[in-house]
Amino acid sequence: MTTHQTRTSIIKSEAHSEGAMVATKDRHATEAGLDILSAGGNAIDAAVAACFAIGVVEPASSGIGGGGYLVFEVGGSGGVVGFPMRGPLNASSEMYKLSGEPVGGGFGWAEVLGDENLEGPKSICTPGAVAGLFAAHRLHGRLPMPELMAPAINLARAGFTPGWHNSYALNSAASRFYKFPELKRIFMPDGSLPSGFGPEPGSLKQPDLADTLEAISREGPGIFYKGEIAHAMVNAVQEGGGVLSLEDLSRYQPFVWDGGLEFNYRGHNVRVPPYACAGTTSAMTLKLMNRFDLKALGNNSVEMLHAYISAARLAYTDRFQYMADPEMCDAPWEGLVSDEYIAQRVADIPREITGKFLPGDPWKYEDHQPEIRKEASLPGWDYGTTHLCVIDREGNAVSLTNTLGGSFGSGFVAEGTGVALNNGMMWFDTLPNRINSIEPGKLPLNNMSPALVFDSSGVRIAVGASGGRRITNCVTQLAIKIIDFGMGPQEAIDSPRVDCSMPYTSIDPRLDKSVVSELNRRGHNIEPIGDGGLNIGFPSFASPVAIVRDGDKDLRAGVDVFQSAYAAGI
Repeated sequence: MTTHQTRTSIIKSEAHSEGAMVATKDRHATEAGLDILSAGGNAIDAAVAACFAIGVVEPASSGIGGGGYLVFEVGGSGGVVGFPMRGPLNASSEMYKLSGEPVGGGFGWAEVLGDENLEGPKSICTPGAVAGLFAAHRLHGRLPMPELMAPAINLARAGFTPGWHNSYALNSAASRFYKFPELKRIFMPDGSLPSGFGPEPGSLKQPDLADTLEAISREGPGIFYKGEIAHAMVNAVQEGGGVLSLEDLSRYQPFVWDGGLEFNYRGHNVRVPPYACAGTTSAMTLKLMNRFDLKALGNNSVEMLHAYISAARLAYTDRFQYMADPEMCDAPWEGLVSDEYIAQRVADIPREITGKFLPGDPWKYEDHQPEIRKEASLPGWDYGTTHLCVIDREGNAVSLTNTLGGSFGSGFVAEGTGVALNNGMMWFDTLPNRINSIEPGKLPLNNMSPALVFDSSGVRIAVGASGGRRITNCVTQLAIKIIDFGMGPQEAIDSPRVDCSMPYTSIDPRLDKSVVSELNRRGHNIEPIGDGGLNIGFPSFASPVAIVRDGDKDLRAGVDVFQSAYAAGI
């Protein structure tokens, strides 16, 4: 008897526009951005409005209690606004007790007793989203901030009906609600979760968050970082045993980098955030792949995937060996992406894999040597993030990633604020004296990598993803699929991908079995992702959105089919 497996396909059509385009992880946020564009706002305005809105309707993944990066191009010039979470000034490697287990949590650091680095008050870093969004608006925004924040305030106060993906996220976090009473009060107000299904769908209202957002829109970021909201958050965190302080909040400043980290890929200029994120890792991966004729090798062929997996692993190896907060650790930032070092690393790609990929020595390509070389922060292996893109009628563009860290971040909400605070401490190596170990006021190495790609006429691609360590492989593969293989954004997102952020390589089960067999024979440790239900898609690979401009006016957008993501234009 022969058995046949059936498989359900989920398809989203590509969005088209000859004017402007917004792509986010939720229809409400996309509509907020489009409304701002229709009102005369530019890409910065629309992105800011959409980011505040997505924090309301996608509360498990993003919000003003987190941080991120905004890559922009406005009026022919641009750069990056960085607003990552920063470790508290009173943080130290001694603040956690280790269980003795070598691996714990989703990021593979040495396990902490009680998971205090993953949830609760001791997992909270200084949030940067409010400061960063206001900084971007001050640089290039057109419309007043109260107008940009109005959609988010209305969604929080009037409520919305969660879609299937938000319902899934809420149900997945149910156990966390019982650990944190204020989180439960907000999201289970009558003892049950709001639902988007059934004859009487529930409406999720967040009146405390609406009040907080309204106060910020009226008085500016000072009330969040120095005023009554700051005091409420700090008092609650410290009463719960956390170390976040008023000094942490009052001293927080976002970064503004002119140009950001820029590099060439196939004649295109690519802009990503620099330093303690995944921008440098993405740059290394694409610069390595620039040395291969991928079009000749063929999409998802053995040779193409062998080259990509090897390049991604070399980039990850150097990432964990060298990268950390540039203010506290000397790192070979220029050497890592120098043409000379990339040529050396390409030569390190073997025909067959016989062992682990080892770090190189990018310090050879720096103009100085470090006084101290710290031990690498090597995890044992590898929760909530969002991404959005905007291109407006004038060709201005934004690619923005924002995150709480884990699902609902720390799970901790200061009573009356409605703000779920991040768990950014989970990104730190919990062992002391290593490159990414905890130090007072330090920036943890994070995984965000929003990107803009330019051709001779301006922004061609805005792309980014959520998904922890899986982000950089997702972003770089989408760039390859669009640039090298001529795919549209939705086709590129739907096309099978691989992920190399774990000790094994995750692959899409749709890849040709002969290709998988040969990759295994060459020494790659290949593991197909689950082939059923929700194990396909967002839990296993990063979740992207992308906008591609063809010619002067034609805009096309694609989004993750496994989330409530939505792209639309005007």
